[in-house]
Amino acid sequence: MKPRHWERDRWALVVLLLLAWALRLPPILDNRFHADEALYGYWGLLIGRGQDPWLVTVPVYKPPLLPYLVAGSQALFGNSEFTVRLPGLAAGLLMVPLVAALAHALYRDRWTAAASAVGVAFSPFAILFSATAFTDPPMVALGLAACVAAARGRPGWAGLLAGLSLAMKQTGLVWLPLVALIQISGFSKSNSARPGSPDPGQKRGFGNPLGAILDPLRLIVCFSLVVGLVFTWDAARVAQGAESFWRIGVTGYGGLRMIWPQELWPRLRGWSGLMRYFFVSPVVNCALLVGLPALAWNALTRRRTRESFADPLLISFSLIYLLLHWLWAFPVWDRYLLPLVPILAILLAYLFIFLASHVQLAIRHSQFATRYSLFAIRYSLLFILLAWPAWNAAHSCYPVGGDHGAYDGINQVAAFLSHLPEGSVVYQHWLGWHYEYYLFDAPVYLAYWPTPAWLARDVQAFGAQEPRYITFPSWESPARVERALTGVGYELAPALTTTRRDGTPSFTVYRVERGLQDINGFENADYRTLTDQ
Repeated sequence: MKPRHWERDRWALVVLLLLAWALRLPPILDNRFHADEALYGYWGLLIGRGQDPWLVTVPVYKPPLLPYLVAGSQALFGNSEFTVRLPGLAAGLLMVPLVAALAHALYRDRWTAAASAVGVAFSPFAILFSATAFTDPPMVALGLAACVAAARGRPGWAGLLAGLSLAMKQTGLVWLPLVALIQISGFSKSNSARPGSPDPGQKRGFGNPLGAILDPLRLIVCFSLVVGLVFTWDAARVAQGAESFWRIGVTGYGGLRMIWPQELWPRLRGWSGLMRYFFVSPVVNCALLVGLPALAWNALTRRRTRESFADPLLISFSLIYLLLHWLWAFPVWDRYLLPLVPILAILLAYLFIFLASHVQLAIRHSQFATRYSLFAIRYSLLFILLAWPAWNAAHSCYPVGGDHGAYDGINQVAAFLSHLPEGSVVYQHWLGWHYEYYLFDAPVYLAYWPTPAWLARDVQAFGAQEPRYITFPSWESPARVERALTGVGYELAPALTTTRRDGTPSFTVYRVERGLQDINGFENADYRTLTDQ
């Protein structure tokens, strides 16, 4: 797509990117950190402040690319929730032109490319994940970039970008088969050809045995180079006493295994319930459910071309990806489905074009009516169907993506605790990763309490030395801790209560204080007995 051929397309893409930015900005500003986001921000601080540049002292279960990107963002723009989420936001915006470029490379149709970009820009799933610091949006953007490079005949760049996708998250490995199939399927040759010009594929090695060998080799070498650097980094950490990120990641899943028969239906129901938030619109979801088999059948029955191979390629990738997550014991987490969104956006766009072509054959009116009908089907209808779900997603109305109010007030809790006297003890049980990030520079001591009995013993032994605080989220009751502390002569005194956006309590900060004791040191129960007598 040379600049002289798509001036209006370029300006339309600029407008679409501005809309995508506007839709993704409110969730970034409204929602507080999910626990994983706080952990990634903490890793970035450890790297950027020079306290642990190799992340040896923390159990890292992700490849190194995101923590170092976050550290760079924090160094350039300061430490804040926005800067930690900046790589995810950039990746979410880049997905829009990348999916358009991939659609154009596969189908050689700019209308399909434009509709694909609209689908990703207005996808509630993409909007809500672009407003997070999760590893998934950059991993998907790098995987899409690798596919675009392969489709444009640049196997070295394709391998490098696919390797970077794995360096962002282990599941980035799923892009490698798709990249390889695009590379060997001849899309790059068809995209580099120009009418009336010599076949540039011959210059780049397409159409000859040597090129067929060298291009996949370039892809594999560049991919292996990045993967080798990732595991070299991991080996350097292990040599310093850390545990391998790969082993911790597999252990964190409980080990990878096939699911049991009794898990088939609950897991399918869980994944299906999450997939409906890809586009939310019932019309769009039904169109995909009914139209994808039609596209697959059409691809199998029509004349074999490179474009006809794109439909079964993308459908097969989506189906295999979903089957792997259904039949293997991956946790049913929404972010694992993000790689399907751009692929389904391309298929949705081509499906609308496919339906529009049939409408064009059915309409026998004037040429103006035909063009107007095609325009309405391709763009106006798609925009109308996705605009309201996109607006709702921008206001965090769907339960996917990052936090949607569960951690409202955590910034107020952190501000209160960070101004405590130096040496104050802050007990933590549920908010450890949040505290590590928000209280990184605070002059307090963080202490993990495993059980109420352990907490009571620690307070009994050291409670008279420093101020001690403990925070309870609204979904946890302090009753057990209160009983344990009462037994050793202490009690919980509320110091701060925060609320969510809907007005319900979110967190309560308590100060651990001495309970009612007499001057001779009797416990509470003994004192009450004496006063009753």
